[in-house]
Amino acid sequence: MSLFPSANDFKSGPGVEKDAPRKTGVGRFFELVGRDMSGMFLANLLTCLGFLPVICLVYIGFLMNSLPVMVLSAAVGGILAGPVLAGMYDTVLRALRDEAGYWWTTYRKAFKQNFKASILPGLLYCVVVTVQIFLVYFCFNLLYHGTNVGVGMWVATVLNLVIFHMLFSYMWPQVVLLDQPFGQTLKNSVNCMIAFLPHALAASLVTVLFWGLVILCMPLGLLLMLVFGFWFQVEITSQIVYGDLDRVFRIEENIRRLHDAEYEAEMAEERSDDEE
Repeated sequence: MSLFPSANDFKSGPGVEKDAPRKTGVGRFFELVGRDMSGMFLANLLTCLGFLPVICLVYIGFLMNSLPVMVLSAAVGGILAGPVLAGMYDTVLRALRDEAGYWWTTYRKAFKQNFKASILPGLLYCVVVTVQIFLVYFCFNLLYHGTNVGVGMWVATVLNLVIFHMLFSYMWPQVVLLDQPFGQTLKNSVNCMIAFLPHALAASLVTVLFWGLVILCMPLGLLLMLVFGFWFQVEITSQIVYGDLDRVFRIEENIRRLHDAEYEAEMAEERSDDEE
């Protein structure tokens, strides 16, 4: 696929060959970019649009110099931001497991399925990220004016960034892939980030460094969001943690069973129609 969408992305059809071998590491990244860039780019645009309200609302609170207004704005905006971010993860995760189908068909179906389940995670995510941005701005603003907040505050801010994004790296794929209460998702995410600490730390650092670069490059960062934005960070972090999640929850095995059951049901229905 090319960078920009074509008509083929909006209709059903075959996807990846069933027995095609999977690459790993950097080779896997470029394989997905070359094959699924169109779908990821489209999902990224929709994610940017979905995050536009929360960004505008939080910025209003920032101009008012009011953290409570920023947090409330983040909570309200997270209602829409959560579902579109889940859609971004769904697009990337389908690419990672080489699932057949074209982007719009699968995205629309997954968006409807995950909408309700992704609202609460979206609310939590937006509130936490807003508070983190405020803390980082607070520390650097005081430093700019000649006041150091102290080592303890800096350490707490960095740990806050790293730990929460370790959690989010395992949380969002579960929101998309598993049908379970949000409390269970959080519990599983904590267990995974502890059990797979190096992977969790790597995914968190990728997220923090990437979005830190985007913010530092503002207003050029807006262009980076449109072109790279969510898909780049989501693809890399998902590639890091997906093997862990598949090992624990047997995701691909369960999906294959589900598809086989659906296929058998369709065949049984066709046979019954033929008999009639």
